[in-house]
Amino acid sequence: MTSNAATLPYDQRPPNQRLGHIKGHDGLPMLGRTIDMVRDPSALFGEYFHRFGKISRVSITGFRTVLLNHPDYAEVVLLDHDKNFSCKMGWKSHMGEFFDGGLVMRDFGEHRSHRRIATESFRREAMLEYASQVQAVTEKTVARWGATRDIVIYDEIKKLLLDIAFNVFCWLDESDKAEIPNINRAFADMMEGSVGYVRFNIPGLAYHRGLKGRAYLKRFFLDRIDRKRASDDRDSFAAFCRATDENGQPYSDEDIANHMVFLMLAAHDTTASAATMAAYYLAQNQDIQDELRADLDETERPIAYDTMFRTLPLMAGVFHETIRLHPPVAMLLRRTVDACEIDGVAIPADTMVCVPVAFLQRHPDFWSEPDRFDPHRFDEDRLEHRKHPFMWLPFGGGPHKCIGLHFARLLFTSLYAELLSEYRIEFAKPGYYPTGLQHLPFAKPKDGLPVRLVPR
Repeated sequence: MTSNAATLPYDQRPPNQRLGHIKGHDGLPMLGRTIDMVRDPSALFGEYFHRFGKISRVSITGFRTVLLNHPDYAEVVLLDHDKNFSCKMGWKSHMGEFFDGGLVMRDFGEHRSHRRIATESFRREAMLEYASQVQAVTEKTVARWGATRDIVIYDEIKKLLLDIAFNVFCWLDESDKAEIPNINRAFADMMEGSVGYVRFNIPGLAYHRGLKGRAYLKRFFLDRIDRKRASDDRDSFAAFCRATDENGQPYSDEDIANHMVFLMLAAHDTTASAATMAAYYLAQNQDIQDELRADLDETERPIAYDTMFRTLPLMAGVFHETIRLHPPVAMLLRRTVDACEIDGVAIPADTMVCVPVAFLQRHPDFWSEPDRFDPHRFDEDRLEHRKHPFMWLPFGGGPHKCIGLHFARLLFTSLYAELLSEYRIEFAKPGYYPTGLQHLPFAKPKDGLPVRLVPR
């Protein structure tokens, strides 16, 4: 670091690239191992673990990064007792323009202040209110799917969950509902752009479409802030519009719009991935479907939110196992503020570090048959994920742990309770099998997973 850079605030300094003292391999010029990471992050991280050990150096999108392939190191970084690992600077270089103003782009005291108001949307009282809305919308939608029988389940789940997200977080006027297909497309473009290899704002590139999608979403919320602030609505959007910080100052329109884009993305896209991948595994494992159906037949309806996972432990296991194999976020990025040391290895200031969630959740030292779908590994008599508190991290950990984890569980359980009570999920045609998986930005079969719903 130059002497001039050393005097700058941490969020204005360039990243450190001097990591020659850490073993590893940079890969291709400029791109590094980016293409391999997008193709299969777990495989890439596993390769580095087996070649270089628990701490190594890799280059991702042109940034040399320290790869921390052990739960002990994940614990140090994510708990961040010394406030030395910046989430904002970890993500800024990779996705900053897409997540600008969201919780992941805020650090320390500022993050705590903004998280406080965002958390209000997920308190128990709010969740109890959401549960009845979620179950009502899901019941109606699944009945429509059943009438069709053959569906591309990812596309249908994504539309359902976006509809639910608007119902509970951002009540829309009838005139606004016509925008939902455009919003759905904008979110898809935004996320595809966030993992584009070529990052130039040129028409025709995924990155350009992503920026346009993000701008559309931000404008959608900006245009409705004054109306929301003056309304009697009790949804999250209205709460953000009326909220004040610790000094009694309202949040800026810019902050509100940025938070809503991030909230709506997190409220539907990540769970759409988990629910689709669960269908993929359930279609392969009809015996697990039968077990779930037997549990549901003995469960009183409507299923109470407070006891949902205790009442249906295998449903919880299917959810947890799906997001173990395909976590919503494959890696957690941070950047050091000051120089530090991890397990005897010197990490300079302003260095990118990566907690490779996709590999830790398949780490051969901690999981039995780590690549096998086995929801019973979460049963009370096994609880494999409790061998180490930071070996299973689908929701992250520490101050930045996902605030919507209970909402994701509600969505998943409500969907599969309704779906499996009425239908058996099968692949669309005899002999059909999905030919490929997309891993980033979220896991899903590349063809969206065509399935057939067979009435019981």
